This record gives sequence, structure tokens and C-alpha cells, in this order.
Amino acid sequence: MNSNTPDRQEQPERSPESLRQTVPSHDAVPRHSTVRLIVNVVVSVAVLGSCFYAYTLLGERKRPQRSKPQKPAATVVTSVPLASHEGPVKIGASGVVVPLREIRLATEVTGRVVQISPNLRNGRMVDAGEVLIRLDSIEYDLEVKRLKAQQSQEAAELVSVDVSIENATLLLALAEQQVDITKGERDRIDSLIKRQAASGSEADIARRSELTSKAALVELQNRRRELIAQRQLIVEKQSLTQIALQRAQLDQSRTTVKSPIRGRVVSSTVETDSYLLSGTSFVTIEDTSAVEVRCSLTASQMIWVWRSAAGMSELPDASSTMDDRVPPIPAIVEHSFGGVSQQWTASLERIDGAGIDLDTRTYPCLFRVNDPRAADARGSSNRLMRGMFVSVTLMATPDRPLFQVPETAIRPGNRLWLDDNHRLRIQNVHVVARSDDGVIVDMIESPPGNGVADASSSVVISPISDPSPGMALMSEPIRQPASAGIVDDAPAKINSAVNAGDSVRRDASAGKVDG
Repeated sequence: MNSNTPDRQEQPERSPESLRQTVPSHDAVPRHSTVRLIVNVVVSVAVLGSCFYAYTLLGERKRPQRSKPQKPAATVVTSVPLASHEGPVKIGASGVVVPLREIRLATEVTGRVVQISPNLRNGRMVDAGEVLIRLDSIEYDLEVKRLKAQQSQEAAELVSVDVSIENATLLLALAEQQVDITKGERDRIDSLIKRQAASGSEADIARRSELTSKAALVELQNRRRELIAQRQLIVEKQSLTQIALQRAQLDQSRTTVKSPIRGRVVSSTVETDSYLLSGTSFVTIEDTSAVEVRCSLTASQMIWVWRSAAGMSELPDASSTMDDRVPPIPAIVEHSFGGVSQQWTASLERIDGAGIDLDTRTYPCLFRVNDPRAADARGSSNRLMRGMFVSVTLMATPDRPLFQVPETAIRPGNRLWLDDNHRLRIQNVHVVARSDDGVIVDMIESPPGNGVADASSSVVISPISDPSPGMALMSEPIRQPASAGIVDDAPAKINSAVNAGDSVRRDASAGKVDG
């Protein structure tokens, strides 16, 4: 402040007018600011004018007409005729080959193995009547000889008794004559005593002699009866000896074990010089004359199995006595090996077990193949063997009409769309089997008022966006080509309809963008 004070004092004093002339006025605008303002105004007016001119010259763009296509009175669908199924129903399943029977052989006597068959090895074939093993039979041979010697001894004893009986018979005849003589002598003595020509002592002597002869006769009679009883005892002994001899001969024959059937050795546990006790199992043989195929069928498949037999159209219930009986339905067993498929003829035999399998909830069934051999086109033969996985095709004959439809006609939930007098009817079906030509179905009973499907109905195979029972339909059946150059135009119509819908949607989208 001190520095500024002298300067103020040095400046001369000015008048108000001079001050007014030297101080610039705030209201005064410089020249260059005015030019800039004019330029901005002119440019702004030019831009607004150009916009207004352009809007007026080009005019307002008209929006496109958004017209919805007219909804047809009926939905256009593609359908095929509902065809009835003729012939048997092929029910397919898979199974495994099991042996018809397995025989486990055991020794019936005790002994040492002295001979064994070369075929008594696992996997080899044995013929019916082939000797499998031989046991040491010396003890059994000696027992047979002993019993035969005993039979000879008993026969000699019987001859001796017969001679004794014959001798006793002769002596008995002489004793009877002696009794007659003594009796006649006593009668004469008695007559003499009555005439008092003999004494009493003579009568006593005659009676004593008669009693002695009678005693001798009774003794000979008793002896003869004893000899007859002894002979009967010897005869009974001969019977017992004969039975013992037969048992010994049976044991002697049991030292040789033969194969009762022709089959394959499954397991063998015997060697030469081994000692086997009575009842020891040493080999298991599988019967190869026939085999069985164990297959599991579902409940829906078993329904057609039971319905395919005459007199078994009613399904079994809890009070039924059908147990394991099933109709002998023919079947075909097929197995592929080395790229070659071979077939065997079989028939349904029985249900294996007491009921449904708890693990799979299926019916275990057995199919019998009487001839397990098969020959292919090249002449090579193959045999069904245990453990093979095969496919089984049953030829069930249905007892009610079935229908055949294309596989594409099956809707979710096992339903069909039927064209019934140009009205949509939704029919519940049960899929019975599948074939090369389509699907075989059984019509489930419809609710009251819906009618019953017949061969005159058509099956809708094209998609419907919002199906509802009773909706109007306009069916376009698929026409079979008359020649190789004619093709079905149904796919072209569907594609054109789809393209038209896409173009309408594109126009609608463009209108929304422009708006």
C-alpha cells in the first residue's frame, strides 16, 4: 500500500466527463462478435429450412398393411387308411439256452476204479450205453460164487429130505399093515374069550401088541410130517439164497457204470485207481437230444399268449387253476454266429417257476427245441449250446381284431389321431408288436359316445399344433406313386405353407421396425 500511495498523489485530477470518455461501456458490442452472431443465425435458419424442405419434399412414409391370413375352416392334415392286421402277431424277446436235463451219476457200490472211459472228460460227448468206469469186482464175484455153492448145498439137502420122506412113507405103509394084523388077532382073542376058549392073559397080550403097532405107526407119521416141514424149510432157504444171489449179481453188475443217455460231459471228478464209496457222485452229463430256451415275457406279451389259444381267451385270475399251463405257441429261435444267422423251430412249453420274477417283474417261460442242430445255406451245421444268447419270435394268433399303422402315427401317451367323418377323434391304443411295415396296435375301449374305430377310418400322420377332439379336418390322403416319375406332393404343400408363414412373419417384423 505504501508503494501505491505516491503514484496516486502524482496523477492529476480528472473531470467526470474525461473519466466517462476513457472508461469503455458494457453495452457496446465489438464488431467481430456481431458478425459471428449473424453467421450462427443464418446457418441455423438454413439447416431448419433444409429439414423442412426435405420433410415436405419426401413426404411421410405409409405403414404397410398388417393383414392376418384368413384362418381356414378346417385343418389340413395328411392321413392314411386304417389297415387291419391279418395273420399271427410276432412277439419278440431275448433268451438264453439252458439244458433240457442234467443227469448226475453216482456209484451204487463201493470199490476201486480200475478202468475209465477216455471220453470221461469235461466237454466231451458220450454215447448211450458207453462204459464210463469199472470198479474192482473180485469181492462181488466171490459173493456170487458163495451163494451159488450154497444153492447147490441146499438142493442136495432137499434131495436127502425127499429120500427120507419116501422111506418114511414106505415104513408107514408097513406099520399100517402091522396095526391091521394086531387088530385082527385081538378080535379073534375077544371072540374066544366070549366062548371061554381063551384066558384073560392072552387077551392082554393081544391088546399090548396092538398098542405097540399103533405107537409105531404114530411115530412114523410124526417122522414123515417132520421131514415134510424140514423140506419146506429148505425150500424157503433156497428162496432166500436166490434173492441174495440176485442182489450179489446186481452189485456185481453195478461195478460197471454206463451212460444212460447220449450227452455232453459237464463235469467229471474221477480218476483211475481212486476209491469210491457207495453214493459218490463222479460225473454230470447234459442231455443234448433237445434243449430249452429260457425267456422272460412281460405281462402285456403274456396277455396275447393266453388269448391266442382256443378256450383260453379269458385271462387268468387269482382263482384260476391254470398254474403253469400255456398254449403250445410255435416260435422261432435265431442265433447269429460269425455273421451267419441260423434258426430253429421251437414251441412254448411251460412257465418256469411259481409265478412272476420279483426282480424283473416278468414271466419266465421255457421254449423247447426238439432238434438243436441247424444247417445254414453253406451246409455247415451248428448246435444250440447252453449259455447262448438267442432271440425268440412267438407266432401268437390274436382272438380279436388288430390294426396296423405307421410308426409316425403313434402320438405321446400311445394315442392315435383318427379322421372320423372329417372330425378329429383321439383314440387310446395298446402297442402289441412292431413289424417292418409299421406298428400293430389294439384299440382300447373308448368312452361312451366316441364310437369304435374300424377299417373305414383314417389315421392322421401329419402334425397338428393344437389338437382337440371334434375339431374339423380336411384330410389329404397319401397317394401311392403310379410310376417312378410320380412322387407325393404332400411334403411340397407342407413346405409351401411353411414358407408362406415365414414370409408373413418377416413382413410383420419389418412393420414393427418401421413403426
